[in-house]
Amino acid sequence: MDLTDEALITKYIEDGDIKIFKTLVRRYQSRVYATAYRILGNTEEAEEITQDAFVKVHHNIEKYRQASAFSSWIFQITRNLCMDVLRVRQRKKDLTVVSFDPQAIGPEDDASQSSRTLTQLADPKPGPAQHLDEEEQAKIIEQKLNLLPESQKTVLVLHDIEGLSYQEIADTVGTSIGTVRSRLHYGRIKLKELLDPYFSSDYKTSPLTSR
Repeated sequence: MDLTDEALITKYIEDGDIKIFKTLVRRYQSRVYATAYRILGNTEEAEEITQDAFVKVHHNIEKYRQASAFSSWIFQITRNLCMDVLRVRQRKKDLTVVSFDPQAIGPEDDASQSSRTLTQLADPKPGPAQHLDEEEQAKIIEQKLNLLPESQKTVLVLHDIEGLSYQEIADTVGTSIGTVRSRLHYGRIKLKELLDPYFSSDYKTSPLTSR
């Protein structure tokens, strides 16, 4: 029977056998890469983040506390590394990021502000596609996912793609379960609004918006 993540870590700390650590890498490498890629949208950066994440895990393995799942820990490390990359990108481009998270709208702002921003970000002339193949669908979903605020996109990726629980996501991003639910809810709504023009009435959902 395969050992749990926690048992592998304990055994690795005790024995120091690098093969044990490589077992952990094999278990999570593809998921860490997929998460980094969906947050960053860049294969080279995702590969670097994957490597850096496991290096960081290795260097801090003795600090791991089993109060939370190892999956939460590795995804928290991955998410933090991705946020560092995004901050560097933003400084380089000197862009003003427009947030359309309803929680970020002040009391003086009108309730339609978020929808106006969303309309501006959406493709002004998408045209409904009646017969999109799976590759085209995936590309469109990826493009529109990248239009979401980072906080919402991260939660969508971790929950709807990676299958983490609300508690695991809360541990990963350092917030409450209630905030996770809220970001997931608003993220799904916005993603669906962005995707609606691309799908006919008989295909209104995507892998991320149908749950």
